[in-house]
Amino acid sequence: MTITALAWPGLRNARDLGGLSTVDCGRVRHGAVVRADSPHALTTDGIVALRAYGITRIIDLRSADEARMRPNVLADDPMYRLIPFTDPDDDPADELSDLAGIDELYRCRIAGDARRVVTAVAAVADAPSGAVLVHCQAGQDRTGMLVALLLRVAGVTDDVIAEDYAYSSVCWDSPGECEPAAILSMLALIDDRWGGAEGYLLAHGLSPGQLSALRTRLRG
Repeated sequence: MTITALAWPGLRNARDLGGLSTVDCGRVRHGAVVRADSPHALTTDGIVALRAYGITRIIDLRSADEARMRPNVLADDPMYRLIPFTDPDDDPADELSDLAGIDELYRCRIAGDARRVVTAVAAVADAPSGAVLVHCQAGQDRTGMLVALLLRVAGVTDDVIAEDYAYSSVCWDSPGECEPAAILSMLALIDDRWGGAEGYLLAHGLSPGQLSALRTRLRG
């Protein structure tokens, strides 16, 4: 698998989705979507690198409280959007105490927060031309769930999606933190209940036009 890691000062888990292989032997387009951890510590050099890369939209998946505590350094820029990915009243730590593990948490959130999830996906589809940066706090859970949906739409195979998801463990030097089984379990639920990512997205508010725009952004 091809990983396009981005060494932007102040970020530890930034990479372009470009180059990931698809089922039809194609590739995700470079400069379409970048995934990252929170840019609250992005340095001046990091900001220069981000702008030089052609980022035209930043989508922050964190809650409003998280964004207040650690503001994105570009929160005042017109390209910034705060779009909470999950219900801010849900505490992951509390949920995990009642669930079997992170895989079940993903499954609960992809079903229970579907409208919020699709709002974030729509923001990627509707973004201006250029690269879209999506991030949460560590860039692995909420970002990983969103990216898995985007990559499914692009036609990326599940094994490659799982490898990209697991790469966050490498970036954070935390082996075992992002087990592929968690994201694969979420995708299996989407397949079983909605017939795939496209069915899930359309069922929860994404328009056919936005779905087409998303494919065009990711594949060119």
